[in-house]
This record gives sequence, C-alpha cells and structure tokens, in this order.
Amino acid sequence: MVLSMEHANLRLRYLNERLAGLPSGRIMARRSHGKSYEVVYIRSFNKMPSLNKRYFSMNREPGRTLAALVKEANDVRHEISEIRHYVNGVSTSSHRPSTLKRRSEPRALNGDFYKELKKTEDSNTYPKPANAIEHNGILMRTKSEVLLAQLLDRLGLEYAYESCLDIGGEIYPDFTVYIPEIDKVFFIEYMGALSNPKYLYKAGERFKRYIEEGYIPGRDVIFICETDDQALDTQLIASQINALIMANTCIG
Repeated sequence: MVLSMEHANLRLRYLNERLAGLPSGRIMARRSHGKSYEVVYIRSFNKMPSLNKRYFSMNREPGRTLAALVKEANDVRHEISEIRHYVNGVSTSSHRPSTLKRRSEPRALNGDFYKELKKTEDSNTYPKPANAIEHNGILMRTKSEVLLAQLLDRLGLEYAYESCLDIGGEIYPDFTVYIPEIDKVFFIEYMGALSNPKYLYKAGERFKRYIEEGYIPGRDVIFICETDDQALDTQLIASQINALIMANTCIG
C-alpha cells in the first residue's frame, strides 16, 4: 500500500514542528578515572543554545532530561523517514520495527459495524458553536460539513455524523459512510483549522491512530483539508469517493 503525500502531509508537518523544538545529539559512553559512564552530547538545541557542544552525565539532571529529549528526537526523525518511505512506496523491511504499529487484522468495516456506529450518531459531547447549522435534523459544526453531507446525499450514500469510534480511545469521525452495494464502511475526516497549532497536533495524532489500527487512507478513510487558500472542492471529493469504491471493488 502506498500512502500519498496528500494524506501523510498532516503527520509530517506536525512531526517537523515537533522536531524543531527538540535537541540534536547522541548518547555515548565515556571513561574517567578508569570508570565508564553514559553521557549525552548536545550537538545543537535551538531552545537552549547555551547547551550546545557540551556533554552531560546521565546520572543527574539536566543530563537525564536531555537524554530523554534526544531519544525522542531520534524517534521523531525515524518516523519522518519511515513515513516518507511509506509515501514513496519504498520497502521498510530492512529498517527497525515500525513506530506505526499496525494491526494485522483490523475490524471488518461492514454493514454490522455501521449499524453499531449509527446508534451512537451525534454523540460527541464537545460543545458545538453558536452558529452550528442544522441538516437532516442534526446540528453540524461548520458550513463545510453541511456541504459534505449534501454531497453524500446527492451520491445516495448512507452516513452517520460524529459517531463514536474506539481506536485506542474514543474519536468521532465527521462522517461514517456505508456503501451497501459492496458492504463497505469508510470514514471522512474534515480538517479545516490547520493554521491552529493545537488543532494541527490533534489532527496529526488522529491520522496516526487510523494507521495504527490498520485503516488505510484512500481505502478506509478520506482526509479532507481546507485552508484559507484552498476552499472545499466537492467535485474532487466525489472523485476520491469514487476511487475509494473502485479500490474496494478491486479488493473484492
């Protein structure tokens, strides 16, 4: 499976921003007076440049904290590299075990699954804005979500709005869509506040949780991004949905 940059861009953007706040360095062993002990060497740390080019013992602070940050930075770099390989269709079999732990057998996204999620429709308790818009008896948070619902109506697809999905914790996909002709459920995630750092962080975490659960972007979930420079394109989204249907038909 090849993950397009369009789908992976959220996670990569978040990881690069996270990496910018972490130190670059390495953990090594040093000897002093005949004894060996571990130290962390800080090559560069933008937040605290006074620590650059210095060694710190891991037996005391700030060495312990710095070592944890260096390890985190290394993990982030590895995940960035892995996602880029993943995007480009390059095998990662020669790399160390993935930080994106995927289930070998994700739960079947079929009609029975949809019936369960439909029961929890509109169950997200996060407060809706004062300007929420009603569509088919449900208050939707944004005008763009209403446009997506209207598109699904025109396509004749069944859907549930903000049902409760448990994938390593509860999340509420904007739309859970069911295609009875092929007995297939997929999710639509609308992301329209990417300029907000907190929103971007949560979006990246949500993307990762879908991957960890074994759900594949373009086959099981569609991520739709809207920015000030790029308005919602319902024609493009309809094409994505058609491509998803074809992909699942080919899978059989």
